[in-house]
Amino acid sequence: MASILPAIGVVQASEPATYLITPFQDGAKAYLAFLKQAKQSIRVMVYGFTLAPVVDALIVAKQKGVSVNLILDHTQAMGHAEKPEIERLVAGGFVDGRDFLIGTSPEHHAINHLKATWIDSGEPDAAVFHGSWNYSLSATQELNSIEIVPSPELAQAFDQVWDFAWDWVLKNEAQYQSFTK
Repeated sequence: MASILPAIGVVQASEPATYLITPFQDGAKAYLAFLKQAKQSIRVMVYGFTLAPVVDALIVAKQKGVSVNLILDHTQAMGHAEKPEIERLVAGGFVDGRDFLIGTSPEHHAINHLKATWIDSGEPDAAVFHGSWNYSLSATQELNSIEIVPSPELAQAFDQVWDFAWDWVLKNEAQYQSFTK
């Protein structure tokens, strides 16, 4: 298996992962602790983004000089639960089109269903937090998986997806960038 995985583009982490299953373990508490570890950067791509403590933590990280960027799904961004949290980001100094984007998946303008955050990419202590868990109260109460992987290699792989998605959204979905205009 070890020789097959790189041939099909699978990135293997250099460190063992930590696994959580909500609601048996507290996904929100684990995520907030993960965010506090960031020294240089935080990148977030997520479908559901409605946990106020997460918004607070991202604002604090940005105020401390950590580079914080997000790509959020457009079908959720204008909803009654998520829109106020995005407005809180803007009030906290985030700028639409620079610090965050609202968009879709590049394939058929489908939803951005990724649920991932990675910190300090390019650094030896880079790590990735991902799984089926949305950043929402309901996801915390549902059965969801979370994987926390200390891995510069995996963070770099997510960076490649990020760069493509960020550029694609900027080029093709200007209509969703309206929070700070």
